[in-house]
Amino acid sequence: MKLALENMTKSTELEEVYQDAASNVLLAICRHSWRVVAQHLETEVLTGVFPHRSLLYVMGILTSNESIFQKGEKACWEKQLAQAFLFIYYGLILQTEDNATTVRTHLRTLLDTSHQWPKQREGIALTVGLAATRHLDHVWAVLEQFGRSTPVKWSLHSFCLKVLALGRLGASTRGWASGPPPSTRVWGQKSEDPKWRWVSSTILLAYGQMAVKAKAHILPWVDNILSRMVFYFHYSSWDETLKQSFLTAIFMLVGAISRNEGAHSYEFSQISELLECLMVLMEKEPQDTLCTSTRQQTIHIISSLCKLRPPLDLKRKSRLLSVCLRSVFALPLMDVLKKHTCLFLEPPNIQV
Repeated sequence: MKLALENMTKSTELEEVYQDAASNVLLAICRHSWRVVAQHLETEVLTGVFPHRSLLYVMGILTSNESIFQKGEKACWEKQLAQAFLFIYYGLILQTEDNATTVRTHLRTLLDTSHQWPKQREGIALTVGLAATRHLDHVWAVLEQFGRSTPVKWSLHSFCLKVLALGRLGASTRGWASGPPPSTRVWGQKSEDPKWRWVSSTILLAYGQMAVKAKAHILPWVDNILSRMVFYFHYSSWDETLKQSFLTAIFMLVGAISRNEGAHSYEFSQISELLECLMVLMEKEPQDTLCTSTRQQTIHIISSLCKLRPPLDLKRKSRLLSVCLRSVFALPLMDVLKKHTCLFLEPPNIQV
């Protein structure tokens, strides 16, 4: 397999014939051990760098040829690599596109698809991030426009409540005995559509991927990105999916900032607002469970943010420290304390 991988990208007098022959050797190996081949392909393909034509050749055969896989293996293959590869390939194509209108059109079309499943949300965000490598301005404009679209607005919790309240007010003043007008009722149902329910998750992840892929160009955009992340934190219909997407996106952004040489001298205006969001997350974590991934991720992010400029004032720093300490060192809930107290005063009669 190592020999096949090396010769797939080797330039010789035979050109593509030689490379295809090496690729066919890899495909033959795949018939017996596709998982091992998939691991090597994943290393090469998921780097975010445009892959060699031989890798595309192998991926195309694996995706289209059912006979290579045994029963049930094709679905595993598609779940492991094929879908992610398609999003990466799409992003790389948009990255190399010179026409800004084409880039915007394709990104908006992609964002208008379903956001129901995690792989879809992660894939869309990755495509957006890859496109931002070369088209940061246009990607930002598309996300701004998409964020103001009607389906996204109706996925936001407070927006739905506000419009429905206005609809009920209109019903009382205009004689709508059955509630808000028909158009409002339709969109109220739309907000529960699984296709759009987690669209905020996709947008958050897309901002995180933008930060990762833009690399050295990200600093002037950080405050704008943070302001959008804070907005979706406050106004999205919150659940575990949104919470994890928020933390993942922030983690990606903080990582991108930390790798930027100019970050130590840059003044960030949105850090305080972001820390407020993170403190809310800490306060909502269960007090009877210490080892939660959310608590650990949040503390790690807070630690990184505190290294950035401007430094926190004493009041905010004190509150931040207090929230973290209470979250980590809080006593168990009263019910738990009472239970343990009862056991201590009246130990059970254990017979051996």
